[in-house]
Parts: sequence; structure tokens; C-alpha cells
Amino acid sequence: MITTIIVFLPLLGALLMLLLPDEERLVRYAALGVAAVPLVLVLFVYFRFGLGGNLDSSSLSQNFTWIESLGVGYRVGLDGLGFGMFFLAALLTLIAVAASWDITSNLKQYYAMLFVAEVGMLGVFAAQDLILFYIFFEITLVPMYLMVGIWGDQNRRAAAIKFFIYTFFGSTVMLAGFLAFGILAGTFSIADLGAGGGLGSVAQVAIAAPVLFGLLIKVPAVPLHSWLLDVYVSSPISTNVVLSGVLPKLGTFGIIKIALPLLPQGVEPFLPYVAALGVINIVYGAFVAFLQPDLKALVAYSSIGTLGFILLGAAAGNAVGLNGAVMQQVTHGLYSALLFILVGVIASKTGTRRIAELGGLAARMPWASGLLALGALAAMGLPGLAVFVSEFMSIMGGYEAFPVQGVLATLGIVLSAMYLLYMLARTIFGPIENPAYEEIGDAGPAALAAVVPLAALLVILGILPGLLINVQQPAVQAVVAAIGGS
Repeated sequence: MITTIIVFLPLLGALLMLLLPDEERLVRYAALGVAAVPLVLVLFVYFRFGLGGNLDSSSLSQNFTWIESLGVGYRVGLDGLGFGMFFLAALLTLIAVAASWDITSNLKQYYAMLFVAEVGMLGVFAAQDLILFYIFFEITLVPMYLMVGIWGDQNRRAAAIKFFIYTFFGSTVMLAGFLAFGILAGTFSIADLGAGGGLGSVAQVAIAAPVLFGLLIKVPAVPLHSWLLDVYVSSPISTNVVLSGVLPKLGTFGIIKIALPLLPQGVEPFLPYVAALGVINIVYGAFVAFLQPDLKALVAYSSIGTLGFILLGAAAGNAVGLNGAVMQQVTHGLYSALLFILVGVIASKTGTRRIAELGGLAARMPWASGLLALGALAAMGLPGLAVFVSEFMSIMGGYEAFPVQGVLATLGIVLSAMYLLYMLARTIFGPIENPAYEEIGDAGPAALAAVVPLAALLVILGILPGLLINVQQPAVQAVVAAIGGS
């Protein structure tokens, strides 16, 4: 029952936001309280069940029939594949509330949309039914569209429409695959479908194609990524936190949770291409990030590259690669949210995001500059930080299955180090480019409260990756067994 409570608590929070009086301080503190409750409950689940390796406990699952004639049910539960992202969705929602200083109008409505989106995000990572997965998948679409389209910058409407068209089209194609799979197999229950759902290889391939296509749009995999830059650059910083940290993982999680174990023969012909798309993401993201004059656009393309490691590790289909991919979903969310918040801090203090106009910020913004450096070092996979562990495992697993793709993926690490170190050298070191920067202050308490937990987790998981890997390992082994890997 606790899983259902956690998933739907933010919906009550959304209703509360709309009922509160228009007093900014009251609304902000109430939103922090609402966002904190699911996170506290998720941490309770981790210490009560996760550390004991008992995430599949019946007390974390609910299962009852919804549409009996179609075999559709309300089926939710937590396992190691989804728990890391379940935790991250709750954490980043709280971080987004703390980082929402740039939202000054219609504050109640903004928080209500954020909490509705949280229901969808939590629901996806807990869903154990294909139709329920799709419903939660779609629940995120409208509030995110509104958060970009109403509270974004001057290009917000075009960016929001592009986001809606791409992701709605992708999810509709995915739904077609889900419907075909469930109808042919006689159930939409993920547990009952098992490996293949009793279908032959031809039927599995026909179903896997639309499912993978829809999920790859959500990631997004190059060349299905053209919506991403407009949306990331036009969004408020607090929207970026969940938009970059959680939303792309709805696609990668669907590949790991549904496509691989449920359609093993269907996805097998596509896996080399998924691995190749992962490498293209890594290399393309790094090259294009190098050319960006805008700090926020650089972080956006860095995010595209890092998501490629998830695709590579997932396509490998072995324990090392899948463990890396599942962990990379979490570590990417931590560093991308941290960087986007700090870009917002720098832009609000200096009045610009252009890299050429920045310089010498370390002398005037030591906390923001130091945390920006830590986030950039994490993004490039520095040993001792969490991204190094997940990227290393993804590359090793990818190399075992696809040697060429595995070797090429290492090129992305070199390229990311080049553009991220250049960015740091240009923005926080060197002489102060603008005399006005002599008077700017450092990141305030709200910004530090938002980014310090993210920085701490990047360090903690870099030193003690077992805190996450031990939780996900049993579920990863089950996926490997389903697809016949090792």
C-alpha cells in the first residue's frame, strides 16, 4: 500500500496548492512540505526494504483487476530496476521546488503542475502493467507542456509545442505496440507476460519495433532529439531539474524494464543499432556541446551525450552493462540537475549565459564556481564521483557485447573532458571579463540548499556505489536471465 500512497500523495499536494491563498511565502513553504513527504517515505522504503534486499516484498505491491475483459489491472510495485529513479523523481521534485526562485507569477498553479508531473514520474517507475505504464507516461506530458509553455522564456510556446508533438507521437506509437502485445498474449501484466508472452520471434519483432521507437523519442536518441535543445533552453531552471533529470529516463527505463525482458527475441535484431545510437549520442553530444556559446545549451548537449551511455549499457544485455545503465539513469539526473541550477544562478547574478562574456567567477562566486566544477568533473566521469562508476560499467558491458561501439564510446569521455574543462577555464577562472562582476554575490541559501545534496550524492555514490548497485542487482540479474545474457 505504501507504493500507492507515495505515487498519489503529490496529487493531493497539487489540490492543496490550488486551495491556498495567494501568499508567496506560504505557498513556497507549503510546496516544500508537500514535496518532502514522498521523499521521506521513499527513504523509509530504502532503509526498511532496500538494504535487506527485499524490494519485491508483497507489502510494496498492489494488484487488482481494472478492466477484466482486457486483462488490464492496477498493478504497481517496486523493484531494483525502478527504485533508483523512483527515489530520484521524489528528490528532484523537492529540489525543483527549492530552485524555483525564477517563478514569480502564478506560483500556486506552477507547483500544482509540478506535483501532477511527479505523480506521472513516480507511477512510471512503479507500474507493473503495460497500460498503467502508458497512462503514467502520458500524465507527465500535459503538466510539462504547460510548465514550459507558460513559465518559459520568449521562445516558450514554440518549444512547448515541439515537445508535445514529438513526445505524444512517440508515446502513441509505443501504445500501439503495447496493445498488440497485450491482446496477443492475453494480459497486460508485466509479471504474467514474462519473456515473450508466449509469442514467436516474428510477432515479437513486430511489437518491439514501435515500442523501441516510441521510447527512443523520449530519451531522446539522435536523430530524434531536435525537440530537446529548444525545450531545455526555454524552460525555467526548476523545470529543467525534472525535465533533464527524470523525463528522459522514462524512455530508457521502458527499454530496460519492458522491451528487453518482455520481448527478448523481438529486440535482439535491434540491439546493435541501439548501441550504435548510444555511441552517436555520446560523440554527437560532445561535438555539438563544444560549439555552444550558451552555457545552458552546453549543459543540454552534455546531457544528450551522457544518456548515450545508458543506451549502450542497456543494449549490451549483460549484467555489467545493465547495472551501469540502471545506475547511469540516477547519476545523470544528479549531475544534470546540479549543472542546470548553477547555470541559473550564474545567469541571474551576471545577466548572461554566454560563455564568452563570463570569466573570473571563482573570485566572486566561490561556492557556485566550486560546485559547478564538481558537477562538470562528475559529467566527464572523474574517478571518485558517481558518474565514473556507471559510465565505466556501461562501457565495459558494451565492449563485451559490441567491441566497436564500446571502444568508440570511450572517445566521448575524452571529448567531454575537453569541452567541460574549456567551459570551466573560460567561466570561473581567468580575469574578470566584466567590471560589473566585481559587485556580484555568491549563490544564496536557496540555491545552495538545492545543489549541495546533489553534490553530496555524487560523491557518496562515487565512493560507495554499492548503496545503489546492491539494491538493483537482483532485478538486473532477472533481466539478464530473461534475455539469455550473462
